[in-house]
Amino acid sequence: MKLIRLAPLALAVFSAAASADMFTANLYDVNNINQDVIDSRLSMSGPLFNGWDRTFKQGDPWVEAYGMTHRINRTGDFGKFKNKGAGGVFGYDHVIADNFRLGLALNGGAGKLKWYDNEGEDDLKIDSHWYGANLYGTWTGKKVNVLANLGYTHQKDDGKHDIEDRNSHALNAGLRFETSFVAGGISFVPYYGVRFTHLSNGALKSDGTDNLEPGETPEPSSVNMSGSNIWQFPVGVNAGFEYTCAAGWKSRTMIDLAVIPTAGKRKTYFSGEEGGSGRFANSVTYRGKVGLQLTKGQHSFGFMYGVAAGAHGSFGQNVTLNYHFMY
Repeated sequence: MKLIRLAPLALAVFSAAASADMFTANLYDVNNINQDVIDSRLSMSGPLFNGWDRTFKQGDPWVEAYGMTHRINRTGDFGKFKNKGAGGVFGYDHVIADNFRLGLALNGGAGKLKWYDNEGEDDLKIDSHWYGANLYGTWTGKKVNVLANLGYTHQKDDGKHDIEDRNSHALNAGLRFETSFVAGGISFVPYYGVRFTHLSNGALKSDGTDNLEPGETPEPSSVNMSGSNIWQFPVGVNAGFEYTCAAGWKSRTMIDLAVIPTAGKRKTYFSGEEGGSGRFANSVTYRGKVGLQLTKGQHSFGFMYGVAAGAHGSFGQNVTLNYHFMY
C-alpha cells in the first residue's frame, strides 16, 4: 500500500485501516451500551417490574455508571486496537395511564483509543470524549413488554501534534419485545429486538507541520472516513433467581445470554492517496452477562458484568453500576 506522506506519528493514523475502525468502534460501542442501560432499566428483569403490576406510578430518577473495553486483533499490515473508557447515564421517566412509561436519559463519558502494530513497536493513543441523549418508552400488556428508544451520540477525538480534533456522531432507534414466565423457581425473560444505528464519521486531518525539516513546506493532508448503517437483531434470554433477605431486601441474581446477528456496512472505508478499510463490527456477536439487583422499598441498587465476543479476535467487556429511586 502506498502511504500518505506525513510525519511519523500522523502516518500511523492515516496509513492503517485499524486506526480508522478504532474511532468507529468506540462510537458504535458507546451507542450500544447506552441502549443496553435503558433496556436493562425497562426490562421485566429490572427493578421496575413486579409481577404484572406496576407498583410505582410516579416519576423515577435513576443513574448508572459504566466502564468498558474493546479490542480487535489483526494480522498482516492492519495492526490492532484496544479501546477503553468510562461514562455515566442519568435519566428520569414517568408512568402514564398505568401501561406506558416515557423518559429521557442524558449520557457522557471519556476514554482512550489505542492503535498499535503487530510487533508492538509503534502505537498511537488518542483521548476521546462523548455525550448524548436518549428518548425512551415502554408499554406493558398482559403478557408482553415492548421497549423503544431513540438516541443521539456525539464523539470528539482529541488531536495530537499536527492531527486536528475529529468529531463524529451516531443516531439510533431500537425496539425490544419480551415476556416473562417462572419455571422451577427461576424467572425467565426471553426477548428479541431490532436496532438501527447510523454512524457518521468525521475526516482525519493533518496540517503537516509536525517534525518538519528546516526549510520544508507543510503539506496538509486529509483522510475521509465513510459512514455506516448497521442493523442488529438481538435474541436472548435472561434467567434470574429471586429471594428476600432477612433485612427485607429483595434480591435477583441473573444471567443473560444473547446472540446478535448484525447486517449492514460493518467496515469503515477511508480514502486518501490510497484507500483502505477496517472492520469494527462482526456479522454475529455472542454476549453474556451476570448481575445482581437489590431492591427495598423505593431504592434499588444493581451490578452487571458483561462480555461479548466475535470473529477477527474481537472481545469486549463492560461493568455497570446502577441506582434507582422509585416514587
